Amino acid sequence: MEKKDVIAFREAYKKATFTLNNRFDGTKKTFIPFIHVLCDNSLNAVDDQQGSIIWDDANERFYWFTINSNSTVPYSTGTMSFGNKAANPLCVVSVDYGEIQNMRMVMNEEAFENYIANTDLNTLMTADQKEHIRKIFEECDQTIAIQRKKNISYNTLAPKNAPVSQKHYDDQDEYTFTVHTT
Repeated sequence: MEKKDVIAFREAYKKATFTLNNRFDGTKKTFIPFIHVLCDNSLNAVDDQQGSIIWDDANERFYWFTINSNSTVPYSTGTMSFGNKAANPLCVVSVDYGEIQNMRMVMNEEAFENYIANTDLNTLMTADQKEHIRKIFEECDQTIAIQRKKNISYNTLAPKNAPVSQKHYDDQDEYTFTVHTT
């Protein structure tokens, strides 16, 4: 990936903020979701926005600090130890920007709205496109999904208030049809 693209994506993702409340004292804190950086050879690095990835734009590379495990370094002893302290708990992965295939971010609704409002996507997307994406949040809201499904016949998949030709059948109709037909 080109340096300008890495910087542009990273900076745009920083605008996808959302707020959480501390359940103990009620204070609010703004968060940025983590950035999933997909690289060649199936390397999946995660920028947790806390310092696990150090971006070196001047040299077009990044350094990812993560826990040492067999999945990070094959044939590694991982964090095994014979004492109280792990012998080698940390692994650093160094990657040049040319290895980056794409960058991803998981968003909630607030992060999505902030991302769209504060990036070029605000002008690149039509109102219909934005609304289409917002439907994902609606479809994932179980209150809305359950209410919508209460109006659909389980047997016919037609709305329960459909015309008689598309009558809603319930379990009593099925019982009558099964038991009382000759």
